[in-house]
This record gives sequence, structure tokens and C-alpha cells, in this order.
Amino acid sequence: MPGYTNRVILLEFPQLGDKVSVLLRNPVLLPPGELTPDDVATDADGKPVDTQAANTAMYKVMAGLIVAWHVYDASATGVPVAIDLDADDLTAQLAAFETAEQVRLVEITPENVAKLPMAIINRIGEEIGRVADPS
Repeated sequence: MPGYTNRVILLEFPQLGDKVSVLLRNPVLLPPGELTPDDVATDADGKPVDTQAANTAMYKVMAGLIVAWHVYDASATGVPVAIDLDADDLTAQLAAFETAEQVRLVEITPENVAKLPMAIINRIGEEIGRVADPS
């Protein structure tokens, strides 16, 4: 069958949890416009004046690359768990915190990309960075 190979890249994050993964369109096979964030105002040193606007522009690019994902909202605190650091059974309390419900992100949007843990955002950024420096 004619066409490009390796059109998608599966990023898995077993250290973050079972099934945590992101399926990306391969940035190497995309036209430059799909990898170029919207312009943001910069200062004399070329740094964004509004870092939130710069982040939002990049999250938009990342959302456009993502085909599917199995991820959770890292910004959501979930069900509040009271932890008493002075309690004798601190291990059990910490285990309860680890098993508290987490919000699964379903819709792929720039707003939801902003809710991903840095480990995932950085890894997607690495894939985008490989286009500029494929070594």
C-alpha cells in the first residue's frame, strides 16, 4: 500500500499508571504549519511577555498532534482525603490517597492538554523537538 510509514507514535508511561499512553501523529511527517504555534508577544530578549499565552499556543499544537490518549487530569485533586501525618498508620493513609478517584480526560483539547502531568507534556515536546534536530 503506498504512503508514508510510521504515521503514528505510541508514547507509553508505565511509571505513571496502567494504560497511561498517548498516540501521536508522527511530527516528522507533518507540514510545518501544524507544528508552528500561534504568534505571541515577546520582549527584547525574545522571551514571551505572557508565558500563559505561549503555553496555550503550544498546547494547541500538541492537541493537534494527539490522535488518542488514556490519561488523567493531573490538576484535579479528586476526592479529598484527610491525611494525619502524626498518625501511627501513615502507610494506610497514604495508600488511601493513592487509590482516590482520578478524573480521566476524554476529549482532546488544548485545555485538557494543559491538565496533563509534566512527564507527558515534556515527552510530547521531545517528539516535536526531534523534527528540528532529528539526530
